[in-house]
Amino acid sequence: MRILNAGADFVLGREPSSRWVHFEQSLPLVKGTETPVEEREAWEWLRNPIPPAGENALFATLRLQLGLPDQTFFTDHGFGSLGFLEKQALGQALEPEFLRENNPILRHTVLRRRQTLEDAGLLERIGVEIHPDPDAPATAYPGVGFSGLGLLTNHPFDLAYQAAEAFTVALQRRTRAAGFMKTLLLQRICSSFASGRATAERMLRRETFEDEEQPRIMEEALSGLTHEEAGHLRTIIKELSRPEARDPKLTAVKHFLTRLRSEGKTWLEHGCIVFSQYYDTVYALGAELAKSLPGLPVGVYAGTGKSGLFQGEDFAAIEREAIKNAVKKREIRLVVATDAACEGLNLQTLGTLINVDLPWNPSRLEQRLGRIKRFGQTRRTVNMLNLVYHDTQDEKIYRVLSRRMKDRYDIFGGLPDTIEDEWIDSVEKLEEMMDTYIHLRQQARDVFEMRYQETIDPDRDRWELCSRVLARRDVVERLSIPW
Repeated sequence: MRILNAGADFVLGREPSSRWVHFEQSLPLVKGTETPVEEREAWEWLRNPIPPAGENALFATLRLQLGLPDQTFFTDHGFGSLGFLEKQALGQALEPEFLRENNPILRHTVLRRRQTLEDAGLLERIGVEIHPDPDAPATAYPGVGFSGLGLLTNHPFDLAYQAAEAFTVALQRRTRAAGFMKTLLLQRICSSFASGRATAERMLRRETFEDEEQPRIMEEALSGLTHEEAGHLRTIIKELSRPEARDPKLTAVKHFLTRLRSEGKTWLEHGCIVFSQYYDTVYALGAELAKSLPGLPVGVYAGTGKSGLFQGEDFAAIEREAIKNAVKKREIRLVVATDAACEGLNLQTLGTLINVDLPWNPSRLEQRLGRIKRFGQTRRTVNMLNLVYHDTQDEKIYRVLSRRMKDRYDIFGGLPDTIEDEWIDSVEKLEEMMDTYIHLRQQARDVFEMRYQETIDPDRDRWELCSRVLARRDVVERLSIPW
């Protein structure tokens, strides 16, 4: 918004005197959590920039009394110089919802969720069929050991998971970083057996992870690794290295790709994107799938220098752009990808999605689904599989999430954008905080959607009937035109 404001006072106001450019001050008003307590304070928010007359009768009154023309968006009139009528009118700005519904952020932001466009008839609805279905009969997934929503594990994993929990308990006795390390270790061991083993090996070598946001905290925690803590990490490695430690997620992925049918085709025939948070899981899964599906190329879409293509047991590094083009031409039907690489990835030629792990961040899940549920998707219903291990932290979280994923056309509409670590101490706490944040997020959506709902014209804005699609150059040229 500050970039848009350059040379254009009407966006956030004239700097440096505008309060709106300081997001720490302005965000509580935009969210509706704070309101000016007196007219003098309200005037400081309204006079720079002073809103257009057509937005609200209050602004029309203020502009008329001050003699401000329509193209002027700043006034140096202080509160003391205002007349009695203007000061009295400012009392309206003290109402709880006033600045939440009349502010520069709302004024210059148009929110168009896919759900809104579908409801208006501008986009054809695409439903999502979620697996495993908790109401499905026991014979629905033959050969896959689901217990409710989670996959049954084996004894080596159970011992490794217990060791991971014991490690975090031991860590709590000496460092405040234990909470961070608990999240890191449990999420990685719940991603895959390969990821859990690789994570414990790196931590034992006191190595940090390049994909973690707080490497310094991790480095400090591992630098003082005790004999007891190291023992728990060795247990994880030993148990997950046993021959009988076979990952049930691999079995489930193979089953859904090759045996489960939807609309008369297997998931593999529809094309599938498999997501994980971690490259260790992506690479190991890609390698195993390539070996078990001879002749089928398996794309690995990850960070810079990590992407490539499996053919049987051979792996060749290739650029991500080459993978995208091959998927577009339907030369690759199976891609295993990390979250870090998925931004801007359009895979509407694929019709199914598998989440090998579930980030404790529902907005990530929404981004994953958005890779295939987008304009150009030929299927009216896409399939999504969510995998968690039974009797783990991940299953506990997913059980709460799944109860809110009931609208097949807007499955993430009932979820908050993210889940804080402290929410997961108990199911009751998680339920309570999710309900609170959902209410606040819905309030924010309502403000945007009520403001701009009237600008949607279903008969005019039929996107699928557009005769021309703008190229990047067209967009750049248009955005380069000054205000």
